[in-house]
Amino acid sequence: MNFENLIVYSKSENKILKEYKFNSFGVNIILGEKRDNNDETNGVGKTTMIDCISFLLGRTISDYYQNSSQLLEKDIYIILSITSNEEFIHLCRTFNEPKVGYTLFGKKLELDFSTWTRYNNIPKYKQFIQDISLKDNPEDITFAALREYVMRDEKTGFNDIIISNRSALKQYQYLGFLFDLPYETEIILKKLRESQNVLGNKVKLIESMGYNIADLKLVEEKIKDSLKDLEKRISTSKTIEHYNENLEKYNNNKSRLNEVQSSIFEYEHIIKQYNENIENLQRKVNEIKKVDDLEEFYNELVGHFPKNVKKNFLDIREFYDFMLESRGRFFKNKISEINLELENLYKESSIIKEKIEKNSKILKSSDFIGDLSSLMEQKKDKEVELAHIQLRLSDYNKKNDINAEINQIQQEIIRLTEIKNEEFLALNEQIKSIQLIFKNLVQVTYKQKGYLEIEFNNKITAHKNANTGRVLFKCSIPDENSHGRLHMKINMFDLTWLIYRIINKLNLNFLIHDGSYSNPDPYVKGILLKYIHKILLEYGQGQYFVTLNATELLPEDLEELDKMGCICAKLDRLENDNNRFFGFKFS
Repeated sequence: MNFENLIVYSKSENKILKEYKFNSFGVNIILGEKRDNNDETNGVGKTTMIDCISFLLGRTISDYYQNSSQLLEKDIYIILSITSNEEFIHLCRTFNEPKVGYTLFGKKLELDFSTWTRYNNIPKYKQFIQDISLKDNPEDITFAALREYVMRDEKTGFNDIIISNRSALKQYQYLGFLFDLPYETEIILKKLRESQNVLGNKVKLIESMGYNIADLKLVEEKIKDSLKDLEKRISTSKTIEHYNENLEKYNNNKSRLNEVQSSIFEYEHIIKQYNENIENLQRKVNEIKKVDDLEEFYNELVGHFPKNVKKNFLDIREFYDFMLESRGRFFKNKISEINLELENLYKESSIIKEKIEKNSKILKSSDFIGDLSSLMEQKKDKEVELAHIQLRLSDYNKKNDINAEINQIQQEIIRLTEIKNEEFLALNEQIKSIQLIFKNLVQVTYKQKGYLEIEFNNKITAHKNANTGRVLFKCSIPDENSHGRLHMKINMFDLTWLIYRIINKLNLNFLIHDGSYSNPDPYVKGILLKYIHKILLEYGQGQYFVTLNATELLPEDLEELDKMGCICAKLDRLENDNNRFFGFKFS
């Protein structure tokens, strides 16, 4: 997908206010200029331009734009013209209807929007973007998920190579995809490990009940003997033929009632276990939340919150929040399902009890079997007691089966890890080519060595937070602790996957960095940008968009980049704000 141009159109004025043409391949600089020392370059529309492109690619626009009276009165439409698979496509969205998207095929631009395909359903519009940007890619990777990496912004994107405050599993999955490396292994193993942990918790629950199997079997036999005795006494109480038929019905109803009550007991027992699981999850989350003031503690004690401590703390809290949400929802859904079954059982129990009551009235009317009701009550109590014992025995007997299943899952985890590790080792040449791209970027920019390490975590552990199967990315350049060097490291890291994808003719070959060049050394910015432009021209594809202030580049670099045609937009506050992104000032 290539960006060709961006248009700002006012429907109320029926005219195009601004048009920005892009290099179909190469560097595209969105430049903030100032004409004198007192002029400002902030607020001229550099980030606004990136926000609008992101809006056109399916992102929800902020209220800042939706609530602007100027944008709404002028009825501003933003149009992005792109090429995808040799097709020319126009994308359009408007601030007056932020939940609507438009598409139009063909080079000719029509400003009569009745001729466009209108998407009143934004998910369908996003699916259209997904189809043209990541055609034929797996469903577990979406453009919306990758957008934070292909369109990094200074506010959240340049603290580390992975986006902070996000699921580490997902972030490394996205990076694996961008570098065309295996990314699904950790997810597969995580699902297996979750199943293993669920089964392990069942075993722990059984063992925590303190059952002694020999004692349980002894109690079971005693109860069975008592039931036999009661059944014999009940049987001998049939002294009048008239009552025999009624007694048989009574017994059948009692038998069914016992089955129903046994099922009720079992379901109630399961619900109790699920509720305990939910309470345990909630307790863990509450315990984690007790250390919410950890950052304040570190700030007061040492003046800053150590990065590794913060990451570990956030990962732990995120995991338990996730578990409370996902597993808690799972348990609650199961409880709802069981409650429906219980409702039916309760109804059936009530009906059977009414039948038994009717049978009992006839039986109690006989002087010959006056003690039958008492015997029946004793038998019922014994049957309930037996159901309790047999349920415990059933749980205990399941333990070996559960352990066998756990062992099978563990063997499958080991088998898959070994296979995936071998597959990763076979990618050695690909990884070397990726590392060489990063090294060359650092060498050209700083005349120093930089390192990009890519490794497969094959350490197998039963810990629920284990990241076995994860492809890890670690990169370093000299003196990266400064903001400028850190930003440049992340710039070069992203450019590495972009160049790799371009070399290998993979889709999704554009990258946008907003604000990442504000801190780095002015002497190296121009070097990197000119080098990237040269590579993209050499391969004849790929676009790199950056926002810059003119003062952030050396004058000679700015002049050279301008001559090379790398500046796609020059924005400033002059000419009555006509040179701002929209062509006017808005708030």
